[in-house]
Amino acid sequence: MSNRFPVTHSIPSTKAILSEIMPAYDVGRIVSCKLWSRSLNETYQVQTEEARYILRIYRTSWRTRSDIQYELDVLRHLTCKKIRVASPVLRRDGSVLHAIPAPEGERYVVLFTYAPGKDLAYNNNHMLAYHYGQAVARIHAAMDDFSSQYDRFALDLKHLIDTPLKVIEPILSSREVDWEYLLQLADKLRSMVRVLPLQQGFCHGDFHGWNAHVTEDKIITFFDFDCCGWGWQAYDIAVFRWGRRLESKEIEVACWPQFLKGYTALRALKANDLKAIPLFVAIRHIWLLGLHTGNAHDWGFAFLGDAYFDRAIKFLKGWETEFLSETKIEIEKFSSEEIKKNH
Repeated sequence: MSNRFPVTHSIPSTKAILSEIMPAYDVGRIVSCKLWSRSLNETYQVQTEEARYILRIYRTSWRTRSDIQYELDVLRHLTCKKIRVASPVLRRDGSVLHAIPAPEGERYVVLFTYAPGKDLAYNNNHMLAYHYGQAVARIHAAMDDFSSQYDRFALDLKHLIDTPLKVIEPILSSREVDWEYLLQLADKLRSMVRVLPLQQGFCHGDFHGWNAHVTEDKIITFFDFDCCGWGWQAYDIAVFRWGRRLESKEIEVACWPQFLKGYTALRALKANDLKAIPLFVAIRHIWLLGLHTGNAHDWGFAFLGDAYFDRAIKFLKGWETEFLSETKIEIEKFSSEEIKKNH
């Protein structure tokens, strides 16, 4: 055995960040550095005399260097288009990405500007959904001419359904009825998506409604593009509806029309994409189950008990009953000639 016991995931020290990482940035005198959150990556808030910054340290094997370079290209592109995003900060040597030798392996580090304002809350301000919808439309429009030399995973059915199911299966082995239901629902969703010609383009991947701050004058700045990639933009839009339904049916019913009104005021949606949104709400929830179960080796398995899966299956069954049968009927109205024409 080596001198150090192997680890799967470490938490970088704030003292080491101040002494080993931050001197590479010309940001002035640093007042504090705090571990802000632990999730898919470690996030630190760095306070200087002049401004706040967010330092992200990506988990080992979570994103490849190419994945991260693609994400940084996205942010640079949006910044050039005057879209408000938390953008990467240059190091003194002109780079934005570097690696540190963590115990579990190499980890990548990026410093971002801080998004001004406060967290978005929709429970008492449904019109905020309208402004959020407009902001999402601006991002989609600004990315129409985007390109990057770096490879990035696609937000396709493999990423959203197939890979999640592989990591969910071992944990659901003791709940055979629920596993069979999940397989049947996944097959249904795949077949329904595949017959619809849908708009593809850049997706943030996590437009659930909270990865942004808003100022008092309704200026929204987005951050956390860690789940971005090329995919169906109806999925990107559906993630907002999914997020509101997770809060409550009442909030979703109030906010979803406002979001859609705001989005379509700036960017048109075709009928097929609108019909696909209920499908992608269910697909998003399957993806989330895969995200949680697939990262349990670092986060722990305790939260993945019966109560967790009871809530998840209840959500999916309720959504299927309320929306997916009707959507299936609508899809079946397409003639083969119309589907062929739209392809």
